[in-house]
Amino acid sequence: MEGRFFTQEQFIKQFNEEVLWAAAVYDRLIKSGFQEYALGEFDFLFVSDQREKLEKFSAFLTATYGSKVGEIGEKDGLLGFTGISPLFPIDQDNLLAWGIDLYFKGFEFDCRLDGYGTFAGADNKEFPNLEPSQLAYYFDLGISSYNNRNYGASIINFTSAIKIFPENANTWYSRAIAKEAIFLTAKAREDYDKALELAPTFKEAYINRAVNRSETEDYTGAIADFNKAIELDANNAAVYFNRGNTKLNLGDKEGARADWTKAKELGADYAADRLKELE
Repeated sequence: MEGRFFTQEQFIKQFNEEVLWAAAVYDRLIKSGFQEYALGEFDFLFVSDQREKLEKFSAFLTATYGSKVGEIGEKDGLLGFTGISPLFPIDQDNLLAWGIDLYFKGFEFDCRLDGYGTFAGADNKEFPNLEPSQLAYYFDLGISSYNNRNYGASIINFTSAIKIFPENANTWYSRAIAKEAIFLTAKAREDYDKALELAPTFKEAYINRAVNRSETEDYTGAIADFNKAIELDANNAAVYFNRGNTKLNLGDKEGARADWTKAKELGADYAADRLKELE
């Protein structure tokens, strides 16, 4: 990270500010008379210390995100550019997902998001087509957006699919994965919960929720989910390996040893390294 304009430390520090900013922008929108889930667009500003970084990021936003990006110029003593997002249906979670994903992508190109806003208001009367016939379209677009690492668009499209047919556990699960990609951990947990409410034998959702819980130091909850996943599939080496890691976090060395041993027996050679740590 040496020589960066926008450091990892600055990125982490500003992350919560971006979450609060998204909530504040949405609150102003609703108070202005904006109708939830109407289509709207946002303008945004990025700055950096080198034209080359901004040029690469501008090209990425145009080609991959479909944004309209202006010329690079001086912005308060730094180089920067403004841009306009594609239209998307706005609710609180969609706005958060769009903003945080944009923030992440700027960091990848060493450019700092310096704010965004919108002229959307009560006169926005255009809404997405949420007819049942559009279900596959939004789901497939969610998948393709995820594969293109456009996690904001992925979340937004999965949300539209959920609005059309909220009983599909796989859509909630898929949206959770996209949320995890941009560190919306608590929001992802809610989606895993819903997926498992709809499909109590959804093994992959138990595994992912277990990892989610472990990352937030809910180790007891994580083990419960790993246990359930093992009930559904007793031969998954990765589940035993990860449950072992979680048990060690709880101070259960023997439990960790047993799980890593089982993982190794099932073909997870990498578990041998963890076993050596207990020798």
